[in-house]
Amino acid sequence: MRKLRILLVRLLVADLVATLAFFGLTRFVDQTGKITNGAGVVFYSDSASEADARIDKGIALLEAGKVEHLVMVGGHRPQDGIVGSQDMALVAIRRSGYGARITADVSSRDTISGLQTLAEQPGLAGANQLVFISNCMHLLRAKTIYHSVSKGGPKARSACAKASLNPIDIWKRAHYEAAAWLIYALPEDWRNTIIDRLRGDDSLN
Repeated sequence: MRKLRILLVRLLVADLVATLAFFGLTRFVDQTGKITNGAGVVFYSDSASEADARIDKGIALLEAGKVEHLVMVGGHRPQDGIVGSQDMALVAIRRSGYGARITADVSSRDTISGLQTLAEQPGLAGANQLVFISNCMHLLRAKTIYHSVSKGGPKARSACAKASLNPIDIWKRAHYEAAAWLIYALPEDWRNTIIDRLRGDDSLN
């Protein structure tokens, strides 16, 4: 029993150290200071506070002239009958008044599908660079996926939205990202099956 307790303590310590290291590493992802003349891609979040922070970051970049357009992506939930990206776009328009410069991709339900359809978004046509707006920990994964699916698309930069510094929230987000990385590494058929279960499948509607 004592050996089991020691093992559990060591695993807990290793988990906490890994979480802290991942959190610290992703602080260097933010490139807000280097952004000029881009088009913003704002990722949906199921968390109302995170979604608000991403919207506010996108609006701030618009007002600063760092991006010319915002496209909200993700959040299509067939099983719930909602389109999160569209909801975020409406909030951003009401909050900023930039109705002509904010649009939504209403088909993407996750990071991968959102990135795969970027080339089809009118607000991103001709952009010199794309600016991904999300939580810092998410942006590391988003940029990795983008480079694997973009096929020579515009350069991508990262703009971190304000995020909770509560240790529990950080731990939860880090483990969510770990699970998302594992799903991304799976064969495509397996990955799609899992996402269908989690996010809903349009073919069933």
